[in-house]
Amino acid sequence: MDLSLEPISRRCAMPVLIMVCTLVSAGPMRAQPVIVSTKPKSGAVGVPTSASLVISFSEAMNPDVTQPYLFDGSTYRRLPESSSWSVGNTVLTCTPGAALPTGRLILWTVANGQSASGAPLSGYTGGSFTTASPVVALTNAALSSGVFSFDVASLPGTTLTVEYKDALISNQWQTFLTTNSPTGLVHITDPGSSANARHFYRARNGP
Repeated sequence: MDLSLEPISRRCAMPVLIMVCTLVSAGPMRAQPVIVSTKPKSGAVGVPTSASLVISFSEAMNPDVTQPYLFDGSTYRRLPESSSWSVGNTVLTCTPGAALPTGRLILWTVANGQSASGAPLSGYTGGSFTTASPVVALTNAALSSGVFSFDVASLPGTTLTVEYKDALISNQWQTFLTTNSPTGLVHITDPGSSANARHFYRARNGP
């Protein structure tokens, strides 16, 4: 028997598409710097009014363009500060030019943040903390000739309000006086105590 076989290549030949992918390099990716920590931490409360803000970055920054700002959270007034760099320009310390306002929200931000290689600052670039309220204390209570007196101690130069009420369970406080305390100690004499020995007192900062 004479069998005639066609070449396999002829019977099974199919078109084949070949895709060639060319990868074009865009150059090395440049990581962006971020703030890795702050002291005090954002959201901290009871921060001393003399505290500096210390910001740590993930890499060396460009100190010529990276600029920190501090603001009073109540007035949005910019607060004076001086800044210095350390640890290879990775740590920025902002020192207040004067004591920060007491009991106040302080806002801070880093403007034009840029690494030494020119990459812009990424992630969060600002935060806030709250300074400590001045301590107010009533001391040196004395009774002389039926008249009650005492001292109120607070931070020097703060506005101070002293109030009183006639009954312990009452919530109706009346203002006794409001004054600025340049020395930090105000002496209070209550002439009304001679007629009513059941006065209750409290003092607070602010008007």
